[in-house]
Amino acid sequence: MRHTYPVIGTRRFGITAALVLATAAAASLAASADVVTGDAAVALDDLAQLATGLFATGTCWWSATRTSGPDRVWRVLMGLGMFGWSIGQSLWTWYQLVEERAVPSPSPADAGYLSIVPFAFAALLVIGSHRRSGTPDALLDHRSRYARLVLLLDGVIVVGSLFALTWTTSLGGLVDAGNPSTPAFLVAIAYPLTDLVLLVIVVVLAADRKVVLKPQLHLLGLGLVGLAASDAAFAYLVSVQAPEVPPLANAGFVVGPALIALAALVPPMPHAAPQHIARFWQWAYLLMPYLPLLVCSAIVLRRTVIGDLAPADAVEIGCGFTVFVAVMLRQLTTIVENTRLAAMLRESERDLAHEAHHDALTGLANRALFERRLDEAMAAHHEGVPFGLLFVDLDDFKAVNDVSGHAHGDAVLERVAQKLRQCVRDTDVVARLGGDEFGVLVTGVEEPEKVAFRILDAVGEEISASVGVVICANPDPEETAQSVLKRADKAMYEAKRDGGRGLVIHP
Repeated sequence: MRHTYPVIGTRRFGITAALVLATAAAASLAASADVVTGDAAVALDDLAQLATGLFATGTCWWSATRTSGPDRVWRVLMGLGMFGWSIGQSLWTWYQLVEERAVPSPSPADAGYLSIVPFAFAALLVIGSHRRSGTPDALLDHRSRYARLVLLLDGVIVVGSLFALTWTTSLGGLVDAGNPSTPAFLVAIAYPLTDLVLLVIVVVLAADRKVVLKPQLHLLGLGLVGLAASDAAFAYLVSVQAPEVPPLANAGFVVGPALIALAALVPPMPHAAPQHIARFWQWAYLLMPYLPLLVCSAIVLRRTVIGDLAPADAVEIGCGFTVFVAVMLRQLTTIVENTRLAAMLRESERDLAHEAHHDALTGLANRALFERRLDEAMAAHHEGVPFGLLFVDLDDFKAVNDVSGHAHGDAVLERVAQKLRQCVRDTDVVARLGGDEFGVLVTGVEEPEKVAFRILDAVGEEISASVGVVICANPDPEETAQSVLKRADKAMYEAKRDGGRGLVIHP
């Protein structure tokens, strides 16, 4: 992973942030609190917006020269976006202060303002691609088609719900009042739509714990929130035919670029975000599609209750139908994905259970499972069911490893395990007890020594072996599983002392 180095130190950033935000807030408050009035207030407000836009542009490009990789790319992109936005603000300021006339809609200023959208979109994608590891977060796993579909549907639900809310509360009235042309209509809806899309991306990325540039993302997101808030306030004031737009409604156009500039200066976090902060963004992501849908539904319900339900227009019907379909598809996708995950979980549990009770090399039962089956056989034996216990130990197996290597030794063990399976029934238990030692549990058989002879013949084709056999035919109340194991082990060692490749039956 590439390392991220600070553009400026933490202390210097704190001082810079305090000065920048204080200056931006002072300019907005001075124009709003009648400290400056009339044309001077308008000029201060417009010039403050232009100044913070140019400051953000310069800061992004200057800081880009001091960074590399994704850190540089997103700053260059946001610098281009803020440069376009500043051009739009310059044209707006020219209309108001120089030509002293209302800004037409649409106008070249709109093209400048909206030019920030593709660059901000690309910058957010670059930030999202700079991760702490090559493995994506499970929440946002780009390798899962279900995760991609849910993410897309969440975006549709959020954007559709909030756009319907914006249309119902302000934008619809704005369009109806002005009876706009097609270009004017497209510009009017472009602002809320693009704002919503960018904010959804910010929330999604903020919920991803492995995104490296979290401080930059948070400040950039707050800057975009500021711009979106003032866009919404402007649209609402125009929709209600307010005589003028108060400077306070434009505060987001001043503070927003200032926050974007600070995003380019903020030092990187040395560690991952604290658990409570990460948990907050996780919940924000999980609730993201439902909160705006709930708010939108509440407004529709309120209009229904108070009898203010005007006939829905084509935009409201289209948004409502789109959101409804998206919600249904999301729930179906979630059900399918949860079913798939539950099946994977059950399969994993089975695999883990198998691995916990079986030898990884041979696939035979391990000692723990073998002893459990022996306990069950002992319980049945006390009820009169006979069984036989066989210990099989390969002769001179260490020489096989020393001469031919461990890989060849492992292959021999695998072939021996296969031959042992072939010598017994499916109901019998074959286990690798460790190293080159195997155990065989044969139940319901009165002459298990016959199985032992078959094993000697089969295994002898591969390597010589010594076999110890214990026959448990008649129930003995004092006999235990451990005593039977000791008898089988003793018989096996007696066979080895006799020169190996033999069989000893312990009485």
